[in-house]
Amino acid sequence: MRNRDLLSGLLVPLLLLMIPLGSTAVERMSRAGARAAALSLAVVAVPGSFTVFQNQAFLTEEKAPSVSVSYTNPYSIPGYHENYLSLVCPIQSEFFALALSQTSLAGYKESSLGISLAKKLSGRLSAGILFNFYDLNFPEEGSHKGSVQADAGLGYKFSDQLSLGLHFRNLVATRVETFQYHLNFPLLIRIGASCHPSDRILVACEADFEAHNETEIHFGTEYRVVKDCWIRGGIATHPFRHSVGFGYRLKDFLLDFALMHHEILGFTPLFSLSFYLK
Repeated sequence: MRNRDLLSGLLVPLLLLMIPLGSTAVERMSRAGARAAALSLAVVAVPGSFTVFQNQAFLTEEKAPSVSVSYTNPYSIPGYHENYLSLVCPIQSEFFALALSQTSLAGYKESSLGISLAKKLSGRLSAGILFNFYDLNFPEEGSHKGSVQADAGLGYKFSDQLSLGLHFRNLVATRVETFQYHLNFPLLIRIGASCHPSDRILVACEADFEAHNETEIHFGTEYRVVKDCWIRGGIATHPFRHSVGFGYRLKDFLLDFALMHHEILGFTPLFSLSFYLK
C-alpha cells in the first residue's frame, strides 16, 4: 500500500502537469486503435474500426457492425494504461456508434462515454457528430468533475483512391473546475488526406491546429504484404515521434499492434482487436 501511495504521489502530479493548469489544457489526441497509432495518428481521413474517436464522418465507410477494444500502456509506465471500446452499428442510411475510454494512473482516472451519429449527405460527402461526457476522478480530493463535449467531422471522397477529412474536437470550449484546478479543453482542428496509389499501399497525412500551440504534422503509410497482413509506419512533429506496427486479419477478427516512440518519454506499446459481425 505504501508503494502504491508513493507511486500516486509522484505520478499523478506529473500527469496533471502535462495539462497546464489554471489556463488552457493541452487536449491530447486519442490513441484509440493500434492501426491509428502505427500511422502516427495521421487518420483524420482514414476509415477504420476506431474512427468514432478520430473522425465520425468516416463511420459511413463501415459496412458491418463491429466491436473493437484497444489497450495502451503509455511510455511503458507501470500502472498507467488507456482502454478504449468502440461499438459500430450501421442501420440503413444512418451509422450509430458508442465510444468508451478510460485512462488510469495510480488512482487518477479520466473516463468518457460518447454517442455518435454519421450520415452520407451525398454520394461523396459524409458528416458525423459525437456527444461525449467526460469525467475526471481526483484521488487527492475524493471527488469527480465532468463536462459535456461535442466533436464533429466531415469526409469527402474524390474517388476510391483519394479522401479528405476535416474534424473539430471540442466544438464548444468546455472546462472543468475544482478547488485547485481550472482545466480548459480547447478547440482542436484537424485536416488531412489519405491516398491509395495502389491496392497495396496507403499514404496518409494531416495537420492539427490548436490555439497557443504549434501546428502538428502527422504522416503515415501502410503496405499490404499479403492478402490479410499489413505493415505500417509513421512520424509526427512537436514533439518528434515515430511509430511502427502491423495488422493481421483472421476471418472476422482483426488484430493490430503498434509501438510509438516519444523523443523524451520513450516507448508506448498498443494492442487492439476488432470483431466484425457479418
